Amino acid sequence: MYINPVIVLIIEILGLVAFSISGALAAFKRDLDIIGYIIVGTVTGIGGGTVRDLILDRPVFWLYDSYCYSLNICILTSVLTFIASKHIDKRENIVNWFDALGLALFAVQGYIISMEVYYNSEIAVIMGVITGCGGGLLRDICMNRQPFIFRGEIYASAAIFGLIIFAFSNNVLLAFASIFILRALAIKYKISLKN
Repeated sequence: MYINPVIVLIIEILGLVAFSISGALAAFKRDLDIIGYIIVGTVTGIGGGTVRDLILDRPVFWLYDSYCYSLNICILTSVLTFIASKHIDKRENIVNWFDALGLALFAVQGYIISMEVYYNSEIAVIMGVITGCGGGLLRDICMNRQPFIFRGEIYASAAIFGLIIFAFSNNVLLAFASIFILRALAIKYKISLKN
């Protein structure tokens, strides 16, 4: 499977921004200071890809990227979110929407990277789920709250569904859209996998 590296880079940058905003907004809801925003935003932005790279025995992406762009994107996004948070109502639940965007972007990116390493769609689905869910999992742990993937939310299951579609279609946009739309429907209509 070949996906243009520019597309993979765009997915990565958008994912870093979306998940960093998600992490910084979680810090906002807990009244953390700017350092808290930066730490939680950065951990959320790079967390899933870090876990993926460690499992795949690859160099951890943000340690080797040019000009430390991954860390710089996460830090800048977190600082901008800190500045913008003065105009956000804490009752709004926009964390979930940025998280859904990051989940879809990073699940697809994790799948693509895993296919480049192993050429095995089953492993790629698992690594895509880890990449997509890992940052949110670490964010929730930092915020001392039960992670989405353990609350019965349609979260990891949305990633699995979309990545299986990706395995059969090789269509990046279709995979991204299916993950995001499924997660968005679950958020909007409060659909869960609980009994």
